Amino acid sequence: MGIHKVSETVERLWNGWELRMVMLLSLFLQIFLIIFGCRRKYTAGFWLGTLVWLAYLSADWVATFSLGILAQKLGDSETNCVTSNRGLIPAFWAPVLLVHLGGPDTITAYSMEDNELWLRHLLVLVSQVAVAFYAFSRSWWSKDPLLFVAIPIFVAGMIKYGERNLVLSSASSEQFRSSVYSEMNELHRQFDKFSNSEFFEMTDERLIEKLGLSDIITQAKLLHEADLFFQMFRVLFADLVLADSNHLATHIILRKKTAVEAFKLIEVEMGFMYDVLYTKVAKVCSSRIIFRAISFLCFVSALLAFSLGMSRNNHAYLTTEITISYLLLSGAIIIEIYSVVLLLLSDWTLLWLSGQRKPLCNFVYQTICSSRFLPFLHNDKRWARSMAQHNLIRFQLSKGKLTSISLKKLLGKSHIHSWADVGADLKDLIFQQLLDKRTRYSLRMRSHDPGMNDLHEILSERGDQVIGREGCLEKIGGSVKSSDFNQSLLTWHIATDICYHDDVRKKGGDSNNVHPNCKMSILLSNYMVYLLRDCPVLLPKGIGKERYAQTCRDVSRFSEVLSGIISGQNDTWGTHDTDWDLERFTSDVSVLRDGFGLANSLQLLETQDGWENKRKWEMISQVWVEMLTYAASHCGWKEHAQALPRGGELLTHVCLLMAHLGLSEQCLTT
Repeated sequence: MGIHKVSETVERLWNGWELRMVMLLSLFLQIFLIIFGCRRKYTAGFWLGTLVWLAYLSADWVATFSLGILAQKLGDSETNCVTSNRGLIPAFWAPVLLVHLGGPDTITAYSMEDNELWLRHLLVLVSQVAVAFYAFSRSWWSKDPLLFVAIPIFVAGMIKYGERNLVLSSASSEQFRSSVYSEMNELHRQFDKFSNSEFFEMTDERLIEKLGLSDIITQAKLLHEADLFFQMFRVLFADLVLADSNHLATHIILRKKTAVEAFKLIEVEMGFMYDVLYTKVAKVCSSRIIFRAISFLCFVSALLAFSLGMSRNNHAYLTTEITISYLLLSGAIIIEIYSVVLLLLSDWTLLWLSGQRKPLCNFVYQTICSSRFLPFLHNDKRWARSMAQHNLIRFQLSKGKLTSISLKKLLGKSHIHSWADVGADLKDLIFQQLLDKRTRYSLRMRSHDPGMNDLHEILSERGDQVIGREGCLEKIGGSVKSSDFNQSLLTWHIATDICYHDDVRKKGGDSNNVHPNCKMSILLSNYMVYLLRDCPVLLPKGIGKERYAQTCRDVSRFSEVLSGIISGQNDTWGTHDTDWDLERFTSDVSVLRDGFGLANSLQLLETQDGWENKRKWEMISQVWVEMLTYAASHCGWKEHAQALPRGGELLTHVCLLMAHLGLSEQCLTT
């Protein structure tokens, strides 16, 4: 009997509060998404991405579920509230849910696939509008005195949901390509007035003047250069070909910049692409301003009308419904204000302000940039500025131990050991090597001259050019030329790690005393293996996963030897006995033996060939940069775009830098 009464009480509470709870939950999800939805652009990690994913999927489901409950409840209130208004459910709750289905400005798509499903969203739009109208229409027969409050919210809901569907449609591959086609003519006209010969002698100052950017205030020139680069990025992303004049212009702009400035320029450009693909925040235009003003006025008028109605019909609803109604309407207004503030502080608005070339607009621009009075709303980061680290040997040797890696496994990120900042030294190393590649690719000479002006030859370099320049092709050239890319990557990863620990041992165990290029080599090595393990779509196709797995098994077999190397207690790892054991007990797919052999050859460059430690690590770091550039140039733009919501990848920066320097297959002309 007691259990029966408890179940009845629970059922009564649920029936009375289910709609209230899901309405509040829907509002909470909207607030969470608008605050944290855009932060994944510059935040890499497990928790934020997972929480945004759960909120994104739940928001539409909760709103749809709420509409179904609301339609049923409004029908019940129609039959149960014949003599009294008490117990009525406000009719405008239905269009409020339509507003929630429109989603916040900071996230329209969680992934690229959501954009391709815009037709499904259109169908959902039609069906949900029908359900909302049906739920609203059932209130006509009730005694709800505030039916008219729903009308402006319906208008706002239609605008918000329609805008979301339009953004999804425009970001889909087919529509995106069509829009780029229409913009390409204008881009070509902008540069066709220059001949290729003019570009070879043109300075960056003269180019800026010719492009009409010389009268832009100094603080905003980076934004306008990034916008120019972004127009070309759109062409590349649509798998179209850039004319010579386009990438010659971007090369002129880049060659005079420092590495930090060049990476900052690409960072802003990536931010533009993220906004276009995953948010409603885009270029400032009159139609957006008008619709934004209409929706805001609709929410304000609805809140005022509800407040006035309550002053005259304060017994129309239960106190709980009145409180929730105020929360829903106030929440909608706050979200709208937050969206407007985000738009005003966005790069798009700053680009528009500085583009007006008026003193007042320039003053507003400088005020926004200098004050940063709302750091919570504005963040000048457009990507995480870090790269994930995964060390194969460390990961395998730590298996079975109670470490942080075991905890990360429970969270689904067991393969990421740490995050390393992309520092100025690393940026300079990468940028200078890209400029060197661009110097060797001479557009003046179209004849075949491998290694000098053949773009295909330059893009196929993955360490062999550096090794050949140092005269080591016979000794270690096979590690980069006679095998597939994934095998080369893992071989050099193991060799780099062994050389690092062996050098630390020689320096008395002081890891801070190694050469800066040594540290950068380790960072790039661990980053590339992270890509192989967690983001294989960003690397050239191969059997990398299987090689990784087999190598891990062999690392476990030789754990004692490797542990001794890491701890600095094994100085006999390069002997014939170790090599003989590796040959007998490692699989053919594993690269552990190749890694040991390469590490031994690299160390012999110092002991036998008289190389300085600095020269050795400079060569190793440059080999890793070449592997990075090789992977970047052999990855599709769609895969790069899919990495943007995860905080972005260093690989994408390198790929864009290469494209703007003309080091891309899409820059080839006949």
